[in-house]
Amino acid sequence: MIGALLGLIGALVVGVVVIAVVLAVLGLVFGLAVGLLGLVIKLLPIVLVGWVVVKLVQRAERPRGALSASDQRWLDSH
Repeated sequence: MIGALLGLIGALVVGVVVIAVVLAVLGLVFGLAVGLLGLVIKLLPIVLVGWVVVKLVQRAERPRGALSASDQRWLDSH
């Protein structure tokens, strides 16, 4: 009788430990996901503005009417 009771208590303890570990891992994954999402939300406007500035600078560096050397060679050959 005592052996069966100790076996049941041991199984319950193991079950509680397993459930605690599973919940801890789920909490860790959820916390990392929420933290990364928050970081992305904070950085996205900065990255977007930087991308727009880079595109505007690249467009301003290239003369509008200029042809590349390969385009000019192609036009001259035809």
